[in-house]
Amino acid sequence: MFLKKACRFLLISSVFISNLSFAQTPPSYNSADIYLQLKKLNVLGSVLYIAAHPDDENTRLLGYFSNGELYRTGYMSLTRGDGGQNLIGDEQGIELGLIRTQELLSARRIDGAEQFFSRAYDFGFSKSSDEALRLWNHDKILSDVVWVIRKFQPDVIITRFPGDARAGHGHHAASEILAKEAFTAAADPTKFPEQLQYVKPWQAKRILWNTFNFGGNNTTSDNQFKMDIGGYNTLLGKSYGEIAAKSRSQHKSQGFGASAQRGQSFEYFDLTAGEPVKNNLFDDVDTTWNRVANSTAVQQQVNEIIKSFQFEHPESSADALISLYKSLQQLPDSYWRNKKSDEVKNLIIECAGIYTEATSNNEFAVKQQKFNVQFSINKRLNSNAQLKEVKLLSFDSSVNSNLSTDVNTNFSQAFLVDDNMQATQPYWLKYGLDGIGSFAVKDQQLIGKPQNDPAFNASFTFTINGTDITVDKPVQYKFTDPVKGELYEPLIVVDPLSISLQPNVILTNIKDDQPIKKDEVFATIRSYIESVNTKLRLFFVQDKDSVFIKDTTVDLVYNQTYDFSFPLSKFYNKLKGEPSIAVEVNINNKAEAYNGDLHSIQYDHIPYIHYYATDKIHVVNTEVKTVGKHIGYIVGAGDKMPQSLQQMGYEVKILNENDITASNLKQFDAIITGVRAYNVHEWLSEKYNVLMNYIKDGGNLIVQYNTNNQTGSVKANIGPYNFTIGRTRVTEENADVHILLPNNPALNYPNKITDADFKNWIQERSTYHAEQFDEHYEAPLGMHDVNETESNGALIIAKYGKGNFVYAGIVFFRQLPAGAEGAYRLMANLIALPGNK
Repeated sequence: MFLKKACRFLLISSVFISNLSFAQTPPSYNSADIYLQLKKLNVLGSVLYIAAHPDDENTRLLGYFSNGELYRTGYMSLTRGDGGQNLIGDEQGIELGLIRTQELLSARRIDGAEQFFSRAYDFGFSKSSDEALRLWNHDKILSDVVWVIRKFQPDVIITRFPGDARAGHGHHAASEILAKEAFTAAADPTKFPEQLQYVKPWQAKRILWNTFNFGGNNTTSDNQFKMDIGGYNTLLGKSYGEIAAKSRSQHKSQGFGASAQRGQSFEYFDLTAGEPVKNNLFDDVDTTWNRVANSTAVQQQVNEIIKSFQFEHPESSADALISLYKSLQQLPDSYWRNKKSDEVKNLIIECAGIYTEATSNNEFAVKQQKFNVQFSINKRLNSNAQLKEVKLLSFDSSVNSNLSTDVNTNFSQAFLVDDNMQATQPYWLKYGLDGIGSFAVKDQQLIGKPQNDPAFNASFTFTINGTDITVDKPVQYKFTDPVKGELYEPLIVVDPLSISLQPNVILTNIKDDQPIKKDEVFATIRSYIESVNTKLRLFFVQDKDSVFIKDTTVDLVYNQTYDFSFPLSKFYNKLKGEPSIAVEVNINNKAEAYNGDLHSIQYDHIPYIHYYATDKIHVVNTEVKTVGKHIGYIVGAGDKMPQSLQQMGYEVKILNENDITASNLKQFDAIITGVRAYNVHEWLSEKYNVLMNYIKDGGNLIVQYNTNNQTGSVKANIGPYNFTIGRTRVTEENADVHILLPNNPALNYPNKITDADFKNWIQERSTYHAEQFDEHYEAPLGMHDVNETESNGALIIAKYGKGNFVYAGIVFFRQLPAGAEGAYRLMANLIALPGNK
């Protein structure tokens, strides 16, 4: 056999120690962990927490349920947080949703709960549950909640928010409304009957609202059921507040680092449906083995295993666990029988001291190409275990080999990626959005899952005391970083070629003093294969029509890029309805064409993220006049404004703290601060006088929105005259915009701003409006959502000395990268406000 041949290369190594600093490192379990899992075998209860977004969950409560009460615990976030802000990078939209998905999974690895999602898309702040339910498609997302309840079978359901205005966000309120409806609908076989080929109706005992006291809103009261969850877990060496702090701190893209809490901590609950609570949230729920028929012997076996467990010799429990596993297999098929069987299988492997991994030194598995997998097995304790077989794809090695204690068995095998295998894509992105409020997912079995299953799973089967136990391990990309050490990341399937385009927006009708027209399209092809004398054929795609661009022959080298360019004007047809264009490429005239760009997102606290998107260039044909050339940009919490400004023809220089000097700022026609710059850079307050003098001398300072959570510097040290930052926002992207000061220069020079300039905006109009502003400010625009009072704080402008100050709650950071024509024209006007520089 192949493995026997490979065994000649056995190596002796030390016991594997898990490095928990990096998200994909395989977990390891000490005896305290194992003992806690053994105790959990006797707990047959489950609880599901439901809210709207990543970070909405009560991590302390999840940690308490999972590690203290030992319930099976889950959190269902209806959305992936796509519509929020990003404090660690410039990713927005679906990219931010991908980051926050992994941050939630990182949090769950810490607090021990499981993670679920619906198909709802976070389309941004919503002021009403009616809007959220309409845009999400009420019945569609209700069916998702029902599906998760039927699969998870919670005894108790808990919501984070009430279903009314106290929730503070339409998504929040909608999550409670859907959870309460699903509480009843999940038990009704006439509701979503198409699910019943996979699951059964399920009635939870009760659903409660976990009331709260934060954000100046205290919804707790003495007549609510309360419980102390601030205890200390001696096996974990942490309080549930300490576990919660580490879990919540994984929400780094939202800046939610939390300090550890110790001591008593009370949570309050208000019953919204189901049977009342008297003494415990699980009143009248049998969480013992009594809920499984014919399981009396099983309960006794578990008790004896717990009683006789030896912390220094967990392998001594392997025999008893095998007997327990056999007993479970004799019970009728049921939810808890299957769940506990899986838990026992994992415990057998852990107690036997068996470590397995399947890793590749290839970062990607490329279609039509081979990749190597290294298999490693180590029986680290003196248990009675044989390696029976290892399987991966078509590889099936029957071994039946005894394993020596603490000796590595290592071997490798090459595998060919079938040409018909699909490139890895997060399942909810495969078919994109269904409208603007939810993802299109066509496979019922995928709904609710937090992420894709691994591209490849290796199966290791061991014979332990005569019983076969199989453990599946994902094949991971493993490498050593000179600073971070050993790292594990997901291994994904990729296409042979990836193609990206720049810029993301082309303005074809810029009116400035530059003689060169900026309509060049730059295409970069990245190769993931080695192939000499390869013919590449490029096509221009607009409105589903393809036009031949050129043929070229190159020698493709792995991970090398090949750059091409062509004038947009040669191929672009203004008369077609589609304002976006793409480029496709095929290899050696084969039928399959590639148009996807493999995007990668990398942060230390989460696994590498890869996804495909067809890079498109949005073409803006509307005339945009610009005045001035030199822009200084102070990056804030992360946005893509500098690239958009460059496409308008400006020369943009990124400024840091040391650049903010009087002599340096003289060169700039305007200084623009990125979103939330004053929230993330304390030094900006210290530069207040320098910036004000810059305005006095004839410069323009344009401040994009900041939040009002810094009550000192943000209120006092932004503009030349007083104003405050409120929480008013206009979330309807099509809300009417009223021109209040038609003669204001910002609406007239160099572009005449009209109602047409506010068409085709995305997600929202504005956020965090200025309020209580000094009389020196002018507010040229008014806007509001339906049934709300008009606000004129989205854009305020003040003359100061020879120059101008602007505070813009208008979401330019969303509109410009999306190609909103009028947003470009309005920004050009703000930059061109008359001064004497």
